[in-house]
Amino acid sequence: MNLHAKEKAAMVKHLIREARHSSSGWSRANCPFCPSLLGKVDRKQALAINMGNGCFVCFRCGTTGRMRDDEYQRQEVAPDTAAFSMDAPEGYLALCEEPARSAMSAAPARQYLRSRKLTQESIWAEAKIGACLSGRYDGRVIVPVLSSDYAWVGWVGRVWFKQADRAYSYPRGMKRGDILYNHAALLRETDTPVIVVEGVFDALAYWPDAVAVLGKPSDTQVYALASARRPVAVVLDGDAWQEGEVLAMKLRLEGQRAGSVKLGPRIDPDEVEHGWLRTRAVECLEESL
Repeated sequence: MNLHAKEKAAMVKHLIREARHSSSGWSRANCPFCPSLLGKVDRKQALAINMGNGCFVCFRCGTTGRMRDDEYQRQEVAPDTAAFSMDAPEGYLALCEEPARSAMSAAPARQYLRSRKLTQESIWAEAKIGACLSGRYDGRVIVPVLSSDYAWVGWVGRVWFKQADRAYSYPRGMKRGDILYNHAALLRETDTPVIVVEGVFDALAYWPDAVAVLGKPSDTQVYALASARRPVAVVLDGDAWQEGEVLAMKLRLEGQRAGSVKLGPRIDPDEVEHGWLRTRAVECLEESL
C-alpha cells in the first residue's frame, strides 16, 4: 500500500476519537496500515500518535507520518517525550559524502568504522552512517535509527576515542524499547532469517539482515519480531544467551519461526566469523523444530 502523506494522515485522523489516550500526550490505536503491509490485523494498538505535534508511528509495521495542526486537537506533551520524526544531531555529516568522505577531520571516524570491520562504503551509504565534527556530539560516529520509510526516528552516537565518560549517547526522548534498529528488515519477505542482536554495530556487521533491540528486548519489540515476514534468529551477546533462548521461545509461542544461537562468554556477534554465524542462524531454526 503506497499512500501519500496526506492519505496516511487522513486515516490516522479517523482513529483519534477511539484511541486510548494517556497523560504523556501519546495516544494508542490499532494500526490501519498493518493489514496491507504485514497481512495481519493489529489488535494491540501498535500505532502511537503524539498529540502534541501530530506525529505518528507504528511499532509493528514501521509506518510513520505527521498530521497537520488542523487535523487533531493539540495537547500538552510531557517534557520527556519527543516526536518520532527528528533531525540529525548538530554537526552531523554523512561519511559516504563529501566533505566528510575525504576530510582529514573525519579520518578518525572512518578509521573507527574500519576497526569495527565496516569497510564497505556502500553500507555507510545505505545506513546513512555519519559523524559529528562539531557541536555537542563532536567526536562521535552517528548511526541513524530509521523508520521503514527511512525517516529519522532516533540515532546512536559512539565516540571514536578511547577515553570517554560515556561511550554511547542517544537523543533525548528516544525510547529505545519502542523501536528496532533497521526495522525495515522485518518487512522483507524471505526465507533468510533476520538476525536479532543488541547493538547497532552488531546489526551493521550482518547488514541488511539484522535488527538491533538497542538493549534488552521490550514487549513492543517482541510483538514486532513476531510479525516479521521472515524467520528470526536471536543472537544476543554471549553473556545473555539465556535471554536469547527465552526470546526465541516467546516468538515461537506467537507462531513465529524462531531459534537462538549461543555465543561464548563475553563474545559479541560482530566478533565472530560472519559466514559461520549466518550458517548457525539457519541451523538454529531447524534445531528449534
